[in-house]
Amino acid sequence: MFKGTITFMTALEITLISMVVVFTILAILAFVLSLFKYIPAENVIDVKKTTQPTPPKKVEREKFDPSKITSEEMRVAMMVACIEAAGEDKDANIRVVGIKELN
Repeated sequence: MFKGTITFMTALEITLISMVVVFTILAILAFVLSLFKYIPAENVIDVKKTTQPTPPKKVEREKFDPSKITSEEMRVAMMVACIEAAGEDKDANIRVVGIKELN
């Protein structure tokens, strides 16, 4: 493209032309994106149900007794889970509902 050395003025000319091209493209993109607000939104039809949902039934569970845990690994897992659930809260009231080992 250029024969010989590139002068400082040629370098400035290339830089300015490149910057004008980039900012022109950015201005065109901004204009196109601003036109998106004129696109109508999709109409959402709100359908109301006439039947009332039934409340979930309470499942009766046997009371959890930590003394029934015989495995040391299960005790450690329960304690770690309680510590993680409490986080940084010193007055956290954590209640263990149940524990079971997954294979």
